[in-house]
Amino acid sequence: MFTLPLLVVTLFLQVKFPVIPGLKAALYGALVLSALHAIFVPLKGHGDFVTYTNAFLSVSFIIRAVELLVLQELDDLQHLEKVSHVSSSILYSWEPLPRALGFRRFLRVCDLIANPRAIGWNHGSTKYLPPLQPVEGEAGGDHCAPEHRNMVVVAVGDRSSFLRAHLGTAVLAYLTMDTYQAAFMRNYPLLCDSVDRFLNGVLGWQVSPATSEMVVRRYLLSPGCWIAAYAFVDGIHSAAGVFSVGLVRLFTSKHAGEPWMYPPVFGSVRHLLAFNLRDIWGKMWHDLCRNPFLALSRAAIIPVKSIPVGLQRFLVISCTFFVSGVVHVAGTYAVSQDVFAVSMMMSFFCILPFCITAQHLLSDRFLPLLLPRSAFSRLAIWLVNMAFVMGWAHITSPWFLDHSKLPEAIGSVPLPVSVWKLAADV
Repeated sequence: MFTLPLLVVTLFLQVKFPVIPGLKAALYGALVLSALHAIFVPLKGHGDFVTYTNAFLSVSFIIRAVELLVLQELDDLQHLEKVSHVSSSILYSWEPLPRALGFRRFLRVCDLIANPRAIGWNHGSTKYLPPLQPVEGEAGGDHCAPEHRNMVVVAVGDRSSFLRAHLGTAVLAYLTMDTYQAAFMRNYPLLCDSVDRFLNGVLGWQVSPATSEMVVRRYLLSPGCWIAAYAFVDGIHSAAGVFSVGLVRLFTSKHAGEPWMYPPVFGSVRHLLAFNLRDIWGKMWHDLCRNPFLALSRAAIIPVKSIPVGLQRFLVISCTFFVSGVVHVAGTYAVSQDVFAVSMMMSFFCILPFCITAQHLLSDRFLPLLLPRSAFSRLAIWLVNMAFVMGWAHITSPWFLDHSKLPEAIGSVPLPVSVWKLAADV
């Protein structure tokens, strides 16, 4: 709960570290203690979602602190700042993080923290930037203030289409979350009974209630949890886009967001249908935390020059999943206080790079050499990939369901109104 404001204060006062003895150590220590407090002395009585999220984000903010305060040089960071509108375009200027302690620095610090993909910053990936057309200071005429340098022009995006699409995504995400909670939280026993009646009465399998519940957990709750997690992240992102691009513009256009500032957080679902773990985790799943995690991993692995490139890449991926595991198990332990659950979750994240590598070697290296290039070989490789991913999911999904506490956290997300309760009282 306190890690976020502490990180804001730390980044805000970073310029004072050289002139105020002990300030740096005090703030760094407070950040670490705050994260440890969120994990080991968690909030109780506010639901699993608040407890899980508080610990999860606290550790995430520690990683952001390392990324921004240790791995990056704040004085070298530059941000695209809106200068003025020019016809159907917007004039931006690459501006450094203000050193003066004021409102502008506070806004930039907040953007740095809330923007882990570094969209609009020079240390972020260029894939998140819109097409930039450089202009000279005089090219903008009266629109250009003399103090601005390194100006670029960005075409105005279609805000109406953006708002419609993201509002629809936010509504769909809300309904998905509501459906998940109605089915798996409020009516879980009823769902198990219905599945039991279907398996015994319709299919005639003569299974026990325990077996029916296992079917519900493995084949309904497992995909339902992943879909709800997808909807939660995508819905929050879309709602933030609607707020920034749409609502903030009603009061101020200078600080309002633009459509290019909210690129999709998830990749195409076709990567899921390819049944390739590398594409599922690297291209389809959300990339909100990818840059900070990779920054830490590269800082730890790449300086070791003697490592071969292939092994180096594998170690970076392994370290990235390890860091991701640490963040997730922080939430797990805060909710469950169970060391065994933590070990199972860390096993999930530590084994995943080996599974990705094994599938890559099998389907991308070994099978193409063994099979002649044809439509049949592509189908055979796709079937092998499907079997591999299904086997991986069958083995590891119970670890996540039984120990992560993510299903419980998603199930306790506070929704102000339940459509299912209003429509069917469920």
